[in-house]
Amino acid sequence: MHYEKIISAGFILILLGLVITISGTFLSLLKGDEASRIETGGVILIGPIPIIFGNSKHLVLISIAGALVLMIFYFLIARGKAI
Repeated sequence: MHYEKIISAGFILILLGLVITISGTFLSLLKGDEASRIETGGVILIGPIPIIFGNSKHLVLISIAGALVLMIFYFLIARGKAI
């Protein structure tokens, strides 16, 4: 069925996220400026409930937008309207 494609896409997205995270870490280590500023932000979804964190207003707003998109996608899948 088409579930196999969705599972494969999920694994590919997870691997892509890991590659981006690791490469970003190494690039920031190579830059190594003392004046550089590291900003963080993210979303943890527990079911449809988001936990949003960050130390930059800009990244927190991006995280909120991403959480809204993920929540809408979650509710569409839960109702059987998507895919």
